[in-house]
Amino acid sequence: MTQSFKYINFEGDIKAKIESNSLIDPNRYYDDSFRDKEWNKIWTKSWLFAGLESDLKERGDFFIFNLGKESILITRKQNKKIGAFYNSCQHRGNKIISVEHGAVNKITCPYHGWTYNLEGKLEGVPDKERFKLKLPCAEKNLKKVKVDSWAGMIWINMDENSIDFDKFIGLIKKRLEPYHFEKMLLVKHQTVSLKANWKTVRDNFLEQYHVDFIHPQHASIVDCHSSANEMFPFGHSCSMVRGNVTNSRYPIPETVPDFLKPALKGAGLDPKKFKGRVADIRKALQKTKRKLGKELGYDYSKLSDSQITDVWQYDIFPNTFMTITAEELWIYGPKPHPFDPNKCFFTKLTLQVKNELLIDKKRGINLANRWDESSIRVQEEAIKGIRPEHEKYKRKDILSGEYTMTPTIDQDIQYLNAMQSGLHSRGFTEVLLNKDEERIQHFHNWLDQWIKNG
Repeated sequence: MTQSFKYINFEGDIKAKIESNSLIDPNRYYDDSFRDKEWNKIWTKSWLFAGLESDLKERGDFFIFNLGKESILITRKQNKKIGAFYNSCQHRGNKIISVEHGAVNKITCPYHGWTYNLEGKLEGVPDKERFKLKLPCAEKNLKKVKVDSWAGMIWINMDENSIDFDKFIGLIKKRLEPYHFEKMLLVKHQTVSLKANWKTVRDNFLEQYHVDFIHPQHASIVDCHSSANEMFPFGHSCSMVRGNVTNSRYPIPETVPDFLKPALKGAGLDPKKFKGRVADIRKALQKTKRKLGKELGYDYSKLSDSQITDVWQYDIFPNTFMTITAEELWIYGPKPHPFDPNKCFFTKLTLQVKNELLIDKKRGINLANRWDESSIRVQEEAIKGIRPEHEKYKRKDILSGEYTMTPTIDQDIQYLNAMQSGLHSRGFTEVLLNKDEERIQHFHNWLDQWIKNG
């Protein structure tokens, strides 16, 4: 089998396919003027994943979303709705909040004490009578940012005239509802700084052409060679990779590969009984997980068989990826450096279904293969309201093995700086893509469309 590619339109005849292909020249990965176009036409116009509703449990809870030159304050307002404001005091522009997250009753600038309520309304100005002109308080409220939420995720848009979020996300929203991301627990928050353009990082996650070469372990657990890919309007896309199988490019092994054994054992199935039957593992897990999930309290009934065993990756333009299994969600992607197009920040959030719905220690059942005590401890802390620390490190910390973002992503990180460096070579003039890299072409077609019409 080989990979398949299909274009899917949204309702209202919103087309997915752009007929002419963009020329992907290396300049777009490091040119300052191209970076400026992206800022003005994409980052300030598109819907962006900003964070999780679980960080805003009570009135006054807040977190800061930093992107390029901007800092956005996102908070639970007095009426319990979510509000987003530019993190800039209307007196002299000072950043009001300098910590990543917390809770306040009032939003107070530490520089001169200007105070705003949770709706962003200016309520207090020290020595107000000392201003020469009458202070127009109503005009000095915090500047709002468009905000929406979906399945526990918060999205912002700096363009007040932008398309509605529901139209932007289209049918993807309904497809992902059965997973109930909003019920999952945040167990890991990581950011690594890279010497690579954000698109260099992004392109890496839009194709499986490289998998056989830098992710050899995948051949024993997923079939990237026959992935089913879909391209949507606005630059979004999706890839479905069959899981709990071996790579169809190679002969099916006689005995169960080591990488597949934990899934079988976690579902109470004996790997020895699948000798000569490795191709049957995927269906056996689908059937068994449905049965055990009902017993333990996790409802698989809304999920398709494919959603139970396979890996689904949804890519939301411009920079958000979601890699999804039935029991775990990764939300990850690169953010541009404020000034240097040769650098970016890569952030990954890991969310999990509660262990109590997946694990029965007495019977040795673990439907998510999370046997390690550290994972169980982090979940217990999350249930108590203790947020995992935002871990920040450099690429060398990943390569040394001091930290990990999972073996697969660690392997990607090893190559990304060299990819960026190679793009600067006088000997390289144009990206050449094959059929299996069609999602990259789709993304760049829409990137140019946004710059042209954004």
